Amino acid sequence: MFDVDVWRGGAMTSDREPVLAGAHKDVLPHDDETPMPTEAALQRVRLAMSAVSGLLPVAEAAAEEFSSIFSAWETTITLIDDADYWDIVHVSHDDDDYPRFPDLRYALSDYPIGTERMMAGKGYVSGGAVDEVKVEYERQWPEVPVGSIMSIPIIAKGEIHGEIFVVRHRDTPPFSRDHLDLGSELATLFGARLPALVTTYLESRGGKGGSDALRGLTSELDEPVD
Repeated sequence: MFDVDVWRGGAMTSDREPVLAGAHKDVLPHDDETPMPTEAALQRVRLAMSAVSGLLPVAEAAAEEFSSIFSAWETTITLIDDADYWDIVHVSHDDDDYPRFPDLRYALSDYPIGTERMMAGKGYVSGGAVDEVKVEYERQWPEVPVGSIMSIPIIAKGEIHGEIFVVRHRDTPPFSRDHLDLGSELATLFGARLPALVTTYLESRGGKGGSDALRGLTSELDEPVD
């Protein structure tokens, strides 16, 4: 289980009452088909992530901005830990009981089609009633009103270490290649910070947890630990 309070700079809060500087209260501020200008979006994500520290708050800040920028129904930031996905942050427009910090692990093989596309390293957008990836996701999460989905690899130290998974409501225009191009630019900001963030997270747990692959992400850092 996550110790969320470790990442709150001493503020005693729960995962149901997140503390996030500059958070947008409405994660669906628009449903434009045209993506936000790249520089403006980069600035928003950069500022949001710089306002907090630690793996969970930085991931939360990024997920909040992705949800707002892309008019998302929900955004999940997931790391890859050996042969498992590891959901660390989930931001949803739906006011349900699903935790914001799921700490949920499940096999990469649970989503064979989506995993294969994501691990190709370029990400993908998916929509349409017969799209294989969308159908695969809906089988696992039938309660989510999926219109289209976007998967963006998180690349750190030259390798894929996770994904930012964004879902739009069926009543919102579907994602396009332009959205994916913007999302890939934004994901580089999170990927650049990931080694230091994982280092801090594992150190707070006495070096316990995570596979050799995840721990390998922390070695030979060229930047200070956040």
